[in-house]
Amino acid sequence: MLNGAVANRYARALISYAQEHGVVEDIGAQLSKIRAFLGASKELSQFLASPVVTPDEKMKALEGVLGEPLRPDLARFLAVLLERGRGSYLALVSDRYQDLADALNGRVRVEIETAQPLTEADLGELVRQLTEACGKTVVPKVIENPALIAGVRIHVGHRVLDATTANALRQFRDRLLARAVRKEGIR
Repeated sequence: MLNGAVANRYARALISYAQEHGVVEDIGAQLSKIRAFLGASKELSQFLASPVVTPDEKMKALEGVLGEPLRPDLARFLAVLLERGRGSYLALVSDRYQDLADALNGRVRVEIETAQPLTEADLGELVRQLTEACGKTVVPKVIENPALIAGVRIHVGHRVLDATTANALRQFRDRLLARAVRKEGIR
């Protein structure tokens, strides 16, 4: 819980600065790239969290991985984060920043799990319906999961809409078991 509070404080400070200077999307783009590298490389995350590695070495590693120079304002922010020994919070800060930026811009990120690939038309229709239901611009992330058998599972924040065959079968099994237990008189 403390990690979340610390990450939230840093993210709020960064989004406040970005909003004040009109660079919310620019900072968000570079932060998203860094976040993607952190998600793909456990070694990078451990490197940034290491108390043995100097903040300068960590900054050089981030710029090297990014493949482009960091924005000066983001570089200053990351330097403060790293100098205070908060390198392990970078992924959380990035995620929280993205949430705050989305809220500012009326967006919501939605994860859509499907058993088979969606056609462009199906995805477009699904996004349209979700946008209408949420009242915000939907940014979809589609994940194929053959274990679902058929249908779709949609994650919107902490809500899950599950219209999959696997879920229907699970509910059917639970009803059968509940009926069998009642019939046997076991409660």
